[in-house]
Amino acid sequence: QLLAVDSDKVFTEIEQATSARDRTAASPARSEARQQTSGPEGAVDDGHQLEENPDTFDGVQGVKRRQRSCKVCALFKVKPRKFTKYFCPECSAGNKRKYMCNVVREGRAKTCFQIWHADWNNGNDIPRHILQDHKVRDRPPPSHPGKKRRRVSQAHGGVASQAEAVSEAEEEAGESENADSTEEGMADDEL
Repeated sequence: QLLAVDSDKVFTEIEQATSARDRTAASPARSEARQQTSGPEGAVDDGHQLEENPDTFDGVQGVKRRQRSCKVCALFKVKPRKFTKYFCPECSAGNKRKYMCNVVREGRAKTCFQIWHADWNNGNDIPRHILQDHKVRDRPPPSHPGKKRRRVSQAHGGVASQAEAVSEAEEEAGESENADSTEEGMADDEL
């Protein structure tokens, strides 16, 4: 049965009553992040702003943005590791991008983007006690992203082949002993 809504006041009341936003508990981290960001994606005075990663990959559910590790979360050694698809093009050099979260993490009052720019002066004034434990690298993205495969290096190949040769010799010796005992067992059975 349809209700006839004839006034804007009644329509507004119905809309507020059926709104899921008022009925569900808001996440404290997300509500704080929305309040503290200013402008598009928390732009900073110097014109720095977050942009989405242009790199994509074909997933099961379609084309998705590739996510990378957040620089600030990595320096703070957050466990489990945090990933983001946003980077600051002004702080990045070419495809060596600086990825930063646009979410307030637990125990901090600012987003990683705000910490990097406001507190650490675009990454130039990172506190020494943080830098002693972690080295900040400017890396380009991998040329062939995906699962890493174990490769036997040439330097370790000689050592690995010697170890493999010893283990193979032990296995062969064990197999020959088993074969001898099997033959003896057959000889006993035949008599």
